[in-house]
Amino acid sequence: MRVGLLETDETFVWQPRLARRVECRLRLDMPGLRCMSSLETLAVVSERLKNFPANFVFMGSGAFHHLALPLIVRQAAKGPLNVLIFDRHLDYFSVSKGFVSCGSWIREVVKLPGVRRVVVIGIDEKTVSLPASLPPKVLVLTAQAWRSMFPRAGNNRSYWDAVLSAGNIYLSIDKDVFSTVATDWGAGELPVGEVLTFLRWCVARRRLVGVDVCGEFVPRGPWPTLEERKLIAHNERINLALYWFFQTSKPFVAPGVGRQRS
Repeated sequence: MRVGLLETDETFVWQPRLARRVECRLRLDMPGLRCMSSLETLAVVSERLKNFPANFVFMGSGAFHHLALPLIVRQAAKGPLNVLIFDRHLDYFSVSKGFVSCGSWIREVVKLPGVRRVVVIGIDEKTVSLPASLPPKVLVLTAQAWRSMFPRAGNNRSYWDAVLSAGNIYLSIDKDVFSTVATDWGAGELPVGEVLTFLRWCVARRRLVGVDVCGEFVPRGPWPTLEERKLIAHNERINLALYWFFQTSKPFVAPGVGRQRS
């Protein structure tokens, strides 16, 4: 596993413990990335990602979640892929033709021939409104629905084996799904520990080929206030928990090959 940073802004300056552990960085200091990007801009990003070796990527603010798209594209081209997304929002809104936004990128993911299933977990049931055009390959679970179904991961293996069809898994996490974190897009209802327990079950049964994480808290000024430093430090602790989870669980190995834990 190679861990990297997509430096879309100065977010990780304030997370030194995480920054010391990454193996590679890619500075994306170009206009047209925050919140919405043209297809041409994303093509430039894809070109720059060709030599970026990380398969576990921290991307910064949730305003850059659509940069998961080029990361998923390069994995979907290699074979059947399940895309597992933890997010408080269903990023399936429509957007102007020729653009992809942090709220629309899942629309593009479902079009990829290599993507067999997209599972979105943690949606806020108070704001969710499923579009009529949502294709059958997309499964959306609110935080409450997922938590009620979560025990079935251990007791009814066939259910989740069916949900996560044959193929590899790409995991995308927006930390606004977590209940104990502050992001620019609010906070969700899922405890970090429960999500990691579920992921441990998943990666014991499917090969994980990529991970991206966004949802960092961005200071409002050039220097964070004392309160903002506390929020950033908490975000960093969650990032480090994810980092160590994927280091110790050995998820980037095919099941049965060098597997240490399930």
